[in-house]
Amino acid sequence: MKYCSNCRTYHDDAPNYCPRCGGQLDYINQTPPPYNQGTRPYDDNNVFSPSGPEGKCRGVAALLAIFLGYFGAQYFYLGKGWAGVIVLLLSLCSCGLWQVISTIQGVLMLCMTNDEFERKYVQTSATFPLF
Repeated sequence: MKYCSNCRTYHDDAPNYCPRCGGQLDYINQTPPPYNQGTRPYDDNNVFSPSGPEGKCRGVAALLAIFLGYFGAQYFYLGKGWAGVIVLLLSLCSCGLWQVISTIQGVLMLCMTNDEFERKYVQTSATFPLF
């Protein structure tokens, strides 16, 4: 049994490098822990798994950006109330053209990993994280 300390996965028959992340594998003489025990619950990069301790899901935020981006719903969901108010004002001033930018933002949220989403939108101290 080999263990990758980079992505925290176990491999039965693998070369010296992890097939998932390319990290160095270490040989261990113990059985692996049960699935997802001791690892982050969003290691599988599922779009609807909660991201980090805040519990914000990038799939929900992306769908809100695509369908309700005109109202800034994705920012209210992420706890960035001032950004939601700014988007609402921009949408009113641009006669709804801001929805195009919100749709692009939603598609980009769907394409990024959970770690990127957490870093750019959840843990950031920025008032108005756009892309």
